[in-house]
Amino acid sequence: MAEPKETTNLYLIKRKEMGWSREYAAEQIGISDDKLERIENEKQLPNPQDVLIMSNVYQAPELCNYYCHRDCEIGRQYVPEVPKAQLPGIILRLLDSVYAVQDIEKILVRITADDMIDESEVDDLAHAQYTLERLSIMIEALQLCVERKIDKGEISAKAYEAAYRKAESGK
Repeated sequence: MAEPKETTNLYLIKRKEMGWSREYAAEQIGISDDKLERIENEKQLPNPQDVLIMSNVYQAPELCNYYCHRDCEIGRQYVPEVPKAQLPGIILRLLDSVYAVQDIEKILVRITADDMIDESEVDDLAHAQYTLERLSIMIEALQLCVERKIDKGEISAKAYEAAYRKAESGK
């Protein structure tokens, strides 16, 4: 007897992590169980609204990044995959990216000072863009980690929102 194929479909994985039947999950999401089966078996792409609902129902904000990076035509080009990691690893990689950005600040000023990019500056510009993209990915990873902790009740959503608004206002 052949081993069952291990799934990489995150929609299916997250439903199973919840311990829910397909029928129950479909009811919670507000779609038919036939449609959920097609999504989980990769016979149909979910629409963005279904993904948003799934991410809330399954308490899995990473589903939005999964959809955008993998299933959205625009996202495949512009949305990097955000790695799922624990908070300490995210913070360490985020700090590493912040330090790398500090190193490229002078390079970016030099490249853009004359409003032209000549051949000798292309490598530096590509390195700067790569470094900034790494920082962006780590910021997104931190955001997803915080959202997961809020969903799991490890962080109070109300307290976090108040603290965020306070930080936004500069107080």
